[in-house]
Parts: sequence; C-alpha cells; structure tokens
Amino acid sequence: MAPPSLTLKPEEATKSHNPQYLACGLLCIGGFLGGTITGWSSPGLPSIQASGHFSLLPSDLSWIASIVHLGLLASAPTAGYMIRKFGRRNTVLFSAIPFLIGSTVLAFPLQVWMFYVGRFFDGLGLGFSIIAGSVYLSEISEPSLRGSLSVVWFVSIRLGVLFSYSVGSLISHEKLSTISALLSVIFGVSILFLPESPRWLMAKWRRQQAIDALCWLRACDASKPSPKILLEINEIQDAVTRAENDRNKLTIASFFRNSSILKPTLIANALMFFKESCGGMVLSYFTVNIFEETGSAFDSHISGIAVGVAQLLPLFVTTYYVDRVGRRALLILTYLILSLSLVFIGLFYQFRNEIEYKISSYQAGWIPLILFLIYHAAYSGGPFVLTWTVSSEIIPSNVIGFVSGMASAFGWMSSFAFTRYYQDTNDGLGVATTFFLYAILSFLSAVCIHIIVPDTVGKSLEDIHQQHNQEGCKKENEITREMV
Repeated sequence: MAPPSLTLKPEEATKSHNPQYLACGLLCIGGFLGGTITGWSSPGLPSIQASGHFSLLPSDLSWIASIVHLGLLASAPTAGYMIRKFGRRNTVLFSAIPFLIGSTVLAFPLQVWMFYVGRFFDGLGLGFSIIAGSVYLSEISEPSLRGSLSVVWFVSIRLGVLFSYSVGSLISHEKLSTISALLSVIFGVSILFLPESPRWLMAKWRRQQAIDALCWLRACDASKPSPKILLEINEIQDAVTRAENDRNKLTIASFFRNSSILKPTLIANALMFFKESCGGMVLSYFTVNIFEETGSAFDSHISGIAVGVAQLLPLFVTTYYVDRVGRRALLILTYLILSLSLVFIGLFYQFRNEIEYKISSYQAGWIPLILFLIYHAAYSGGPFVLTWTVSSEIIPSNVIGFVSGMASAFGWMSSFAFTRYYQDTNDGLGVATTFFLYAILSFLSAVCIHIIVPDTVGKSLEDIHQQHNQEGCKKENEITREMV
C-alpha cells in the first residue's frame, strides 16, 4: 500500500519550486553553450571558406560538421559510467573542461586538423552535458515540473543555436568560438553552486547529504525537514534499495530476459535513432549551405536566423503542453508534421524548374523557406527535446548509467552517419530523393512510437519503473507457465 501523499498550499508549492527553477537556470547556461556548439557549423563553414586561409574540399567540410558526433559517441560510455560513479552534478561540471578545450582550439586554428580536434572536444563536452544534465533534471524535479523543466533546458540549447546563426553571420568563426570558450568558464563556475542529485546520494548511502540536497531543492529548512521531505526521501530510499538489489542480480543473460529492463532499453535506442533519421541535426548543420543551394533571393544567413527562431518558438508551446497532453502524443504529431514538410520540400526540389518558370524566382524562394521553418519548428518542439525527456524517465535507475550511455552512443553514431553522408546521398540520389527518404523514415517513426512508447505524464519515476517491473514480472510468469 502506497503511503499517503502530502499536499502543499499554493504559495508553499511555489516557494518549493523556486530552487528547482534556479537549478534548471544554471544548467541552461550549459544548454546555451551546447547550442552555440551545435549551431557553429552553419555560419562557421561558410566563414572558413570565405577567409581563404584554408584550402578545403567538400569532404573536409562534411568532416568538420560531422566529427562532433564522434566526440558525442566517445563521451557516451564514459558519461554513463561517470554519472553512476561520481554523480550527476559532478559529471555536468566535468563537461565544462572539454567544452573549454574544444572552443579554445577552434578560436585559434592554425591548420585544418585543429578544426577536427576542436569539434571533437566540443562533441565530448556536449555529450557529457546532455546525458548527465537530462538525468540530473529528471531526478531533482517534482513530477509536476519534470517535463516543463526538461523542455526549458532544451529551450536554452535552441537559444544557443539561434545565437550562433545570428551572431555568426556578423563575426568570424574564430570570434564565435572565443565566445563559447568564455561561456564554458561561466558554466563550470555556475554548476559549483548546485547540490548533487538526492537519488544518487541515497544510492551511495549518504542519507543526510541526500536530505540536505533535497531540502535545498524544495526550499525547506535542512535542520528541520518537513514531513513531505522525509516522505520523499523514504520513497527514494525504497527505490534505490530495490534498484541495488536488482543490480546485484543482473547478469548479461538476465538483462536480455528481463523485459522490465530490455523494453525501456529498446525504446530508448529506437527513440534516439528516430530523432536522427528524420534529418534534424543534418539540416541544422547545413542550414546556410542548403539555402544557398536553393538559389533563393533571400540572404542565406538571414534565412538561417529565421530557422533559428523557428526552432526556438515551438519549445514554449511544448513547455505548456508537455505535462498536459503527454510526451507520446506530441512526438507522434511532430513526426507526422516532419514527414509532410519533408515530402513538400522534396517536391519543390523535384519540380523546382517548373515552379520558377510559372512564378518569379523571388516568389519561389518563399516556398523552401516556409517549408524549412515548419520542419525545424516540428523537430525542435518534438524529437529534439522529448526524446531525451522520455528516455531519462523510462530507463530503470539501476541501469540508467549504462543504458543512457548506450542509447546516446547509438543515436550519435546514427547522427554521424547521416551527417557525414548527407552530401554523398545528395550527389548520388539527388536532393529530392534524399528528402523523400527522410519523409518515409519520419512517418515510420510516428507509427513505431504509437506502438511501443508509453506515456509518462504525471507519473513519478518510481511509478514508471514500478509499472515496468510489474509488466516484466507478468511476462516472466507467462513464460514460466508456457515452459511448464
């Protein structure tokens, strides 16, 4: 029988939320920094070409854009280990170091290989901050705030992307990287003021530290913890005790037999692949180049800034609806919008000459701009943010370090492949066919999400994981009966 819940008066609830808002705000500095890294390629690659300091082939530009994913890939297993061994907050803090190294190298490039090194280290920092940050936010947030705070964090990432698109159109790639280096220092200092995750502290049997951290996060006097704090601590203690027992029993064979672990693992990996297969990161990296190829009358950098705004605004809508209609419904809707917009983008490229023959090139230039704005708005408000939110919620706490690292690695490996071979696919199959393929993959993603992804809105992490355990036990009992 579950213990009775304790409710707070509205003014008390608001006060208890403020430290969580502050923690999210400090993490958002890292999100903004990650956004500047993500958006760097769009203005950065044309800036490198325009400087005339380096002789670069199209394949070199693809490597500079995509190698960040190798850094992300390399960070995944290490980040999974670190969040379990050293803590969520400490791993977020550590991410500032590769951010600083990568941005500094990019700020003073002397040879082409330095672009590769700088982008690789930026990928390392981005991977550590995303994996540890999403787990940290999910564990420190109350159920009523968890979805919204996760989205706010990704709002900061999109703000960083918009910053790179807009400021990067006015300054050189070196100066843009210098700003990122300064931000990495500010980010590292800000994280020092945050407490460690109470859930991780309880997993390390540091009960008093966990109480102190939770009191900080809930604006409660640590010397006199409220009944609500003690109730939440006891729930966390029960959850981590069960997780520890499950971890001790866990073997490679049981990992694949236990559906309460295997199912969330497969869902998390599938979501990561879906996020990349619709081409979201690819089109973000090559935004300026794509608009230059359309022959649009609009300045490609201005079009890129418009895309940055389109990526940002839908997140405010997602913030409002994510804890109301649920993650699953929003994911399905946005993937369907992605599929439709990609179909029309492909049709524009397929019949571009006929369109420009019937109407002026200026009027035709509006078509790809509007379609790309719709595409990026849907991607940003759906897969870009909700993939991480759902994954951090459904993965059981006893394997979250390993599984989150594995899922992230799979997603970033997919992203690297899509980014690295985007130009090759265009050259081999044609631009229109490339977008048609992305459209098909987006539609299939929506169908798969409808079938396999559960909704987590309004549920505590304990409720979500307990539901998986019950389903796993039911499945194992059915298998046992069939064997008998």
